[in-house]
Amino acid sequence: MVELLGEGGMGAVYVAEHLKLHKHVALKTIRAQFAANSQAEARFTREALATARLDHPHVVSAIDYGHLPEGGAYLVIQLVRGHSLTKRIEQGPLTWQQACKLGAQIADALAAAHGLGIIHRDLKPDNILLEPREGDEFHARVLDFGIARVSGGEGTGTIADISLPITRMGAVVGTPGYMAPEQAVGEKVDVRADLYALGVILWEACTGRYLWDAESLTDLFAAQLSQPAPHLHGATRLEVPPPLANLVAQLLARKPEERPATAVAVRDELRKLALSAEVNLILAAAGPLRCLPLPRLLK
Repeated sequence: MVELLGEGGMGAVYVAEHLKLHKHVALKTIRAQFAANSQAEARFTREALATARLDHPHVVSAIDYGHLPEGGAYLVIQLVRGHSLTKRIEQGPLTWQQACKLGAQIADALAAAHGLGIIHRDLKPDNILLEPREGDEFHARVLDFGIARVSGGEGTGTIADISLPITRMGAVVGTPGYMAPEQAVGEKVDVRADLYALGVILWEACTGRYLWDAESLTDLFAAQLSQPAPHLHGATRLEVPPPLANLVAQLLARKPEERPATAVAVRDELRKLALSAEVNLILAAAGPLRCLPLPRLLK
């Protein structure tokens, strides 16, 4: 072990050195009393097997997992040096250009997961790590697929060997405020539940505050299930182009059929918005264009 990154009730996360690979990795451990719980162990295994198949630049992938000699279990994942999106949002809202880049990266990770039949079901700022890049840029990495639902019948290269459900039908899993309405009431979810969570993340990234915030879970769910999400244009004083505000509103639709159908479509739209912003910056820096007279033709 090199250092302790964090500790909770069920286990801890360390920076460790992989002796065979000669590099630092993150080591997640679960205590023996929780590893003995069949559901907790199944989720630990689910995260390992699901992310091991997700070799993607915006996903924190698993390298190894197993049982500890003194009891408990461990999961070795890629080490990401950075901070969570939660901490970044606590510092204030992102610009809409940054939000588009961030959203496109997350949507790209979701597209890869959905292509393997994996629905994250717990997408939130705490589960997105930001690796610093030059300037004010960042590289997003999605992690924690512990409560992912895995289908054996979606996409290509599916992972049917871990597709058996862990939770009983009608059970509610996820994080309040980021769960889609159908997920919050225990209905079956599909990829559009992850897209709803992405809409919440984009809304919060642009405003710097929680979308669904209440004194109790009852009040939070009541607000989420009974009223539409506030439109971005009225929720922030910062500039937000109408196409982005409209896309976020579509992602936050209470009915799944009113949301975009795929993460690929959302990713492409966010990339287009981010690219248009970069082009406009280049044109602005170049200044006004000047038309030069054409030379007269020689007689």
